[in-house]
Amino acid sequence: MSSQIKKKEQHAVVGIPWYSERSWRKMKEIADDQENFHDSYQVWLAHADKSVVILTNRNKPFERLQIDPVSYSWWCENQSCRRDKESRRMYIQYLLKNKINE
Repeated sequence: MSSQIKKKEQHAVVGIPWYSERSWRKMKEIADDQENFHDSYQVWLAHADKSVVILTNRNKPFERLQIDPVSYSWWCENQSCRRDKESRRMYIQYLLKNKINE
């Protein structure tokens, strides 16, 4: 692996989906894979907070990205994709890329 690629990977920003309790419930409700969601918003929040601590301790740059279920649904329709774990990952990358390019 070239040092240029390695350097780019080291500075890549990690996008973390962030939800209000209401938006988390709506995302779970519209998901095609509800089984991949945590049992409750509180469990999800504890997991998300743990991820933030891990990334901070590893000096990895991250960005919390507020997810709007309506915008996500619209994006999925336009991408002709299911509302599942993979599309949520792709949506985070889409939001992160657009935020960086602003």
